[in-house]
Amino acid sequence: MRLKVIFGCFVFFLFLLGCSSSETAESSQDPVTLKFWDFQFDMHQELFQDMVDEYNSIQDDVKIEYSSHGNSTDYSNQKLPVAFANEEGPDIFLTSAGDFNKYANAGVLADLSPYFTDSIQNDFLPSTLEAVKYDGNILAMPLEMELLGLFYNQELLEEQNIDPPGTWDELLDAARQLTTDEVSGLVLPTDKGPYLNFIWYPFLWQNDGNVLNDDHSASTFDSQAAAEALDYWGTFFEEGLAPSKLQEGAGDIDNITNGTAAMQVTGTWAISDLENKFPDFNAGLVPIPIPEGGSHATAGGGWKLAANANGDHVEEAAEFIMWAFGEDSARPLKWAKMKSAYPARRSVLEDGEEYFQSGLREVFTNQIYDSAIPEPRFDAQVVDAVGEALQNVMFNDVSGKEAVEAAHEKIEGVVSE
Repeated sequence: MRLKVIFGCFVFFLFLLGCSSSETAESSQDPVTLKFWDFQFDMHQELFQDMVDEYNSIQDDVKIEYSSHGNSTDYSNQKLPVAFANEEGPDIFLTSAGDFNKYANAGVLADLSPYFTDSIQNDFLPSTLEAVKYDGNILAMPLEMELLGLFYNQELLEEQNIDPPGTWDELLDAARQLTTDEVSGLVLPTDKGPYLNFIWYPFLWQNDGNVLNDDHSASTFDSQAAAEALDYWGTFFEEGLAPSKLQEGAGDIDNITNGTAAMQVTGTWAISDLENKFPDFNAGLVPIPIPEGGSHATAGGGWKLAANANGDHVEEAAEFIMWAFGEDSARPLKWAKMKSAYPARRSVLEDGEEYFQSGLREVFTNQIYDSAIPEPRFDAQVVDAVGEALQNVMFNDVSGKEAVEAAHEKIEGVVSE
């Protein structure tokens, strides 16, 4: 009997020893390391780094390593695609609307749908979630919406007794009255590229036009709506109301603050510049004017945060993304303020009510925000065809009808492949 007791004690000792060894092994296990890549200005890098530092400090299982890589062009066209091609892509990364389909088709974007509960989805503006869905699955986290409006020099309009325009006809008339040898009536982007298309899309949408059908399987560009929107846009260049060469960047509010233009279609980011660089400048803001019988629409640009579907730690990457922008409102609110953009979540907009009702933001909040349509996720060849149509009506004396017919044929060739 005594021998049995001794043997039992020995077995129990070995069991405790095994548990202790297992716990020691677990406690000494290294945390999972995740790479997080983006491109950002210094102040935005700081915010992301602070976010990463906070996450690393509140748990011991995951360590995020954050790094920023050059400008948006180098990041999107070289650094990121080369890394994925070499199977060395980061676990977490920023992606744009223009690259979304490319990465979705390649199976790079992890499905985040299981992490988007009904309550989380209901907090997002529906259009922002639609912009990150692919085959019904949510493949990225929408971070922001950079909205567009018509900014103007209040003093110049008041001197000419011109009310801020609300329709296409009023905008064209105002540009004609405001244009002089020294001042352009309206600034629009001139160079071919995604930004040119981005600024023009609201004019197309307001006129009930579009580039592709809902499932992107066919071109809808060969329409009267598209031809009219192109003709209208081209008129500003044909009549010399919009400059063919810009002294400042196409999106920079400096175009009107330096006195060389009276009005400009640009985005929410301009408010930050007005407040910080030009606090004494008297600027006004209205929604982009609409055609007769049209509906208000603005483009909602913005980057998305995604997880690498082929990474070794997809779950951990997804959990960080949801922690950063899908749960608490303080972090996305801080990001929206830093970017001078609008949040994709209603609760964030509500928590930042005082900020989003301040100054010119009040116009974006109350008159523009609800009309936002996400920046389209078109393939590069489609973007190029639309851009070529715009360039033709701007500089090559081509009618809108001729431009849409040529672009439609090219777009059909792309989507039918």
